[in-house]
Amino acid sequence: MNNRQKMYQTNSKIKKHLLKLGFIHIYNFPHMRFSKDYVLEGQGFDALGFKENDKHIYFFQFKTNCKPSKKTLAEYKLLEQKYYIKCLWVNCVKKEIFIN
Repeated sequence: MNNRQKMYQTNSKIKKHLLKLGFIHIYNFPHMRFSKDYVLEGQGFDALGFKENDKHIYFFQFKTNCKPSKKTLAEYKLLEQKYYIKCLWVNCVKKEIFIN
């Protein structure tokens, strides 16, 4: 299985899991080689989502190989406060999905 197939499979698993958690729309950005899909003040995101009865826009970063650093989480917190959005880091390791 090549990297694109793995990425597609991981994104599909995460999307199904997020739909079970109450998200009504999840838009994956088209992936491009060597670049993040959507950049907001230096932070790259893989998807955009909306939850029913929630006014926030959710930005997602999907990963399979590492956890977010404290610095990255602090930068996400600043973006959340500045733009009234939610930034979530979704880590898919084997069959488990962790959301920070």
